Amino acid sequence: MDPAVERNQATYRLLLEALSRPGRVVRLDHLAMLSPLASTAALLECLLDHEVSVCLLPGREEVPEALRAAVATTGARLVPVDRADFVVVAGGDSGGGLPSARRGTYEYPDEGATLIYSLDQATGPSSDRFRVRLEGPGVAAPGGQAPEMRGLPLAELRTLSEVNADYPLGVDAFFVRPSGELMGIPRSTRIQVR
Repeated sequence: MDPAVERNQATYRLLLEALSRPGRVVRLDHLAMLSPLASTAALLECLLDHEVSVCLLPGREEVPEALRAAVATTGARLVPVDRADFVVVAGGDSGGGLPSARRGTYEYPDEGATLIYSLDQATGPSSDRFRVRLEGPGVAAPGGQAPEMRGLPLAELRTLSEVNADYPLGVDAFFVRPSGELMGIPRSTRIQVR
C-alpha cells in the first residue's frame, strides 16, 4: 500500500476515535516528533483536498510558513472564516474569529466548520483543565469529565461552548500538539467552564 494512503488511514481512524471519546487524548504516534508541525500537517493531509475550503486564523500567533505550506499542498481553497469548511487556528486562540465560523443549518447541520487548533508544546497550568467539564455522547464519566489535554485557553473553550450551544448547529474541534497528542470535541459535547 502507498505510504501516504496508509498514513491517512491511520490518521483518519484516530480522528474518529478522538471525536467518539470527547476530551480524551489519542496519540498520533506514527507522526510525533518528525517536525514541529508534522501532526497538524497529517490532519490537513487527511482532511483537506481541492474540493474544500479553509481559513488560516492567526489568533495571537502569526501563522507559521510551514503551516501555510502544508495547507497549500492540499489544494484547498483559502477563504474567509465565515465561508470555510475547515478553520486552522495557529495556537490556542482564534483571535475572536471563532464566532464567525460556519455552524450549519437545521436542514444541514453537517455544514458546520471543523476547527483544527495547532497548539504548541507548552502544557500550561494543569489545574485549568479541572475548571472544564465535558458532557454528552461519548463521555462516560457521571457528571462529565475534564479534558485530558492541558493548557487549553479557557476563554476559547467558553467561546466554543457558546458557538455550540444550539445543537445540532455548531462546529467540531480538534486540538493537536507537536508531540502527537490529539483531542476532539464534537458539536454534540456540552462544555462547562467554571
